[in-house]
Amino acid sequence: MAMLARLSSGAVSTPSSPQKAALQRFQKCIGSFLWPAMAGGGVQRKSTQIDAIDSFTNELVERKSKKWQELRGNMMSGVEALCKDVQKVKVVADDDYGNSTAGGTSRNFSKNFGLMSKGVISDLQALRSPELGLDIRSLSQAQLDNLLSSTLEIKNKVDFLYLVRQCIRWQQLPSNEVLVSCLKYLSSLSRVQHIESIAEICQEQNHVLTKMYCDLAPFKAMALWRSDSADLALKTLSQGYESGSNEGKRMIRAAFRTIAEETLAKKSEAVLVHLMEIARSIYEKHQDIFVIACVWKQCFVCDWFCDQKSA
Repeated sequence: MAMLARLSSGAVSTPSSPQKAALQRFQKCIGSFLWPAMAGGGVQRKSTQIDAIDSFTNELVERKSKKWQELRGNMMSGVEALCKDVQKVKVVADDDYGNSTAGGTSRNFSKNFGLMSKGVISDLQALRSPELGLDIRSLSQAQLDNLLSSTLEIKNKVDFLYLVRQCIRWQQLPSNEVLVSCLKYLSSLSRVQHIESIAEICQEQNHVLTKMYCDLAPFKAMALWRSDSADLALKTLSQGYESGSNEGKRMIRAAFRTIAEETLAKKSEAVLVHLMEIARSIYEKHQDIFVIACVWKQCFVCDWFCDQKSA
């Protein structure tokens, strides 16, 4: 540097020399590209940017790690806490991505968080299993009723069946009103095994619904009917009609009406014959003409029989 200074001072005194003019140009190049960097300008700014990005990335990783630990701990406490924590993680992720100022860093973080979110979803699905998921024994009767009612209201089949399996596993049933709603939904889903398991629990606990609904015969029958087991469905209804209470018979009649309507709509002659036999049997044993009336009415209004003498 001292030599360059001396050469520079000499060049200024005699600028007419070609060699010294070239030396001046070389000095200017050195001054433009090397001296600011040696003074700490460019290198320091670049180093500052790299440190800021590293600090930003480390902070994000640390925050995500803490949030995930908090989330995993809260997931074991219940379904409500689970939903709140998942929403909290989503909001924090959105805020972090929106507030990031480094373009490349934000895109990389978005990609990494997308991969992380897939892992979170997989873990959540695993946590729904009976071995790791919610233990309903920690819930009160009102909490269990609210959870089941909520899943029924929005027709959330996955969470509903999960809660029902937990009820069966721990033999903890909801209130009578909620239980009836659950049985109706299970019958529409053709979940015969679930209904039979609940019926066994009701028998063991001497539940009031056991006698009221003839060992849950209406729900079993409709589940069998939805699963294309027509003969078993009609047999179950016939047996339940003989020993049911007034409320049980009312629901069995409603089931007979539904089966009659769908039988005529599908033009199932074999099922219609079986249904008429059961209707006559109920009339002969109990002097109840309701089932026969349902079948006759559907025959009269159905296009299948409108021009036949049998109608």
